[in-house]
Amino acid sequence: MKTKLLFLGFALIVFASQAIWVTFSPILTYASRDLGVSVTVLGFFAIAYPIFFLVFTVPSGILIDRDLRKWFLFGGVVTFAGGSLRVVMPDSFSWLLACQLLGALGQPFLLNAFVPYASRLYEKSRPLVVSVLSFSMYLGTVVALAIGLQLYEAGGIMMVSLPVAAVSLVGIILILAGSGAVTNSQQVARRNIRDEMKSIIRRRDLWILGMVLGLGVAVFDNISTWLQPVLQTVGLGQIAGLAVAATILSGLVGVVLIPNVIAARNKRTPYLRAIVLVVFLSFLTLSFLTSELSIFALLALSGLLMLPAYPIIMDWIGRFHEKEVQGAATGFMSLVSRVLTSAFTILAVFVIQGAQVYFTYLAVLILGAAVFVFLLPKDANLAS
Repeated sequence: MKTKLLFLGFALIVFASQAIWVTFSPILTYASRDLGVSVTVLGFFAIAYPIFFLVFTVPSGILIDRDLRKWFLFGGVVTFAGGSLRVVMPDSFSWLLACQLLGALGQPFLLNAFVPYASRLYEKSRPLVVSVLSFSMYLGTVVALAIGLQLYEAGGIMMVSLPVAAVSLVGIILILAGSGAVTNSQQVARRNIRDEMKSIIRRRDLWILGMVLGLGVAVFDNISTWLQPVLQTVGLGQIAGLAVAATILSGLVGVVLIPNVIAARNKRTPYLRAIVLVVFLSFLTLSFLTSELSIFALLALSGLLMLPAYPIIMDWIGRFHEKEVQGAATGFMSLVSRVLTSAFTILAVFVIQGAQVYFTYLAVLILGAAVFVFLLPKDANLAS
């Protein structure tokens, strides 16, 4: 029973973490006016998450390896505080900023716990558990972006903050009730930190996976960030929001259906190789055929195939890396990927003046991912 409570609480607190991240994104201009700050300053709320993740991803992974229960609880508690305390002073910019930073601090301790948690408590169903947690991660972002404006119009910043506070509260209650499921039997032997990091850095597959994930997420973040101004150059700016929604929703379907099947058949590498080629051709097609139909069809296809890559890559670490280093391995791989994602999302500002050059840019990023993924060893070779 405790194991089930913990799992449900974990999924809810991850949902809350992602919702905290983008709570103000759909109401940025309105909230900045209410709080008396510029849009640029309030935009730091969203930027704080990737900054904190870059700083804390490796340390959080190492700490999780040493005491999963303690540091997973830490991530859950600070996320709960960040999500729930906003309702205390919803009109104070300083207070909301402090809550946002708490949420940003909790995120790496939650995301980097996916694999250690699933490996130690659900070894036989690890791929499914990682997929469910990944689904919750994506869903938190989607829901917050989808209903943020409607909630604001119904009751201002307080109304926007209440649902996240409620989910955070239920999530932490369930986590605390089920935390006893992580016992000494799930803990693993400790390693010297220096030896652990040397071992991690020498793992070629982690560098490759980080590159593949970073380039893939860079494409996804570029679509989420820059699609509207790009499509505006060809008179299709009005469909950008729906196109992004279609991409994410089809991706959620893929996250539910694909990773567990791929893991069961030990086809992680063949899957990653196949999708980078399909997605490359999709963006290459969009570079010279930019119509409403092609945008919806090819972005939805790309989302369906690309979003499941995240839980598949996470499950790779659970399958082929020792339990005592899975947190650090996840943290290091995530560091490599986030550096690439941030760099290529920022660089896109130079190519958003036209649809052709923009979609060619995305195609080149995917081509880069293809180069790396074909360096990845096959599952069967590692498993044998």
